[in-house]
Amino acid sequence: MNHRYVSAAVVLGSAAALLATMCGSSSASPRPATSAPAVTSGKAGGSWQPCHLPAGYKHFFKLDSAKNVKGNTVVRVTPETCRVNTKNDEDVIYTPSGAAQSFVFASGASVKVLSDTTTRKVTPKWLVNHKLANTPYFYYRVNGQSQISAMEEIYHP
Repeated sequence: MNHRYVSAAVVLGSAAALLATMCGSSSASPRPATSAPAVTSGKAGGSWQPCHLPAGYKHFFKLDSAKNVKGNTVVRVTPETCRVNTKNDEDVIYTPSGAAQSFVFASGASVKVLSDTTTRKVTPKWLVNHKLANTPYFYYRVNGQSQISAMEEIYHP
């Protein structure tokens, strides 16, 4: 899949969501998309459904940044919803679903990133000094202390 199209769609979708939030109701949180998104990666037709999450994962986010703070790896992320075109699984839309937030990694956290189409395991500290080869989108889960216990970069064929 050409991730440039997805990235462009994400930027446009994020801008549209931000504009809708600023011009919309006075509620504190943006409303997630409830119908087919207006911005796509350029492919027409099909219906939209939520993206599949692997077993044990319940959330998506866009990785905004990673840094070391007092010996801990801290990531700044934006929660996202994900929808995929049922007629073309390369047509994927991510939409911000909440305000950006920061998370610390739990001790022994599992981090998997993509290298071409293969997945490799890295330490959370790897995220601080390396650029992702594909997308900034991840599945993730947190433990009882609101620390990231596992995250995996998302691959869309």
